[in-house]
Amino acid sequence: MKRTAALLLALSASVAFAAPASAADQVTAQADLDGNGVLDTVTAETIAGNGNEQLLTATIQGLRLTALAPLDSHVGIQPLRVVDLNDDGTDEVVVTQSVGANTVGFGVWGFSGGLRPVTGTTGSALKLWEGGGISALNGYGCENSGDGRVLVAVDARLTNQPKGIYTGKRVTYTVENGVATETARTSVAGPWDAPGFQADPDACA
Repeated sequence: MKRTAALLLALSASVAFAAPASAADQVTAQADLDGNGVLDTVTAETIAGNGNEQLLTATIQGLRLTALAPLDSHVGIQPLRVVDLNDDGTDEVVVTQSVGANTVGFGVWGFSGGLRPVTGTTGSALKLWEGGGISALNGYGCENSGDGRVLVAVDARLTNQPKGIYTGKRVTYTVENGVATETARTSVAGPWDAPGFQADPDACA
């Protein structure tokens, strides 16, 4: 009983972690999108009369680039996260695009002949998730492999509630030229704090 209570308390904390910050009409971040050592200004802002998309703007070497990203109208614009998914000195920006009861969904945007989303090898936009509440575990982060920094995504579901056991996967990607390529997929089973379920988004900075 004590173990179950501790589990619920810890997972309640993860729910709070997934909650978005207060919305703003516009947010700004500084990121080196072209890798020239100079920080570029990136903004996300609401669009009048359009509650389903947000306007992304980046000024790179004096050139203004724009793109439309999905927006969750219930929470509005959220702070941008600056990352460097392969540690090559060229930044990407993680954009909040959907917010559920316990899970936040993100897209990743960078400079690749324009302001574009990072995609998978099929061409579909890469999606990252955080949160999950008590019934699921979702997260992303980065770690160093023998070939450099890789992106990590964790996805699991609660499969044994009495014992607090989750079952899911840990997937790693290399990101080059705006494309995320899967390099490993590992099955993971265990409690919420099992090593295979840990992913640190701050390690992507």
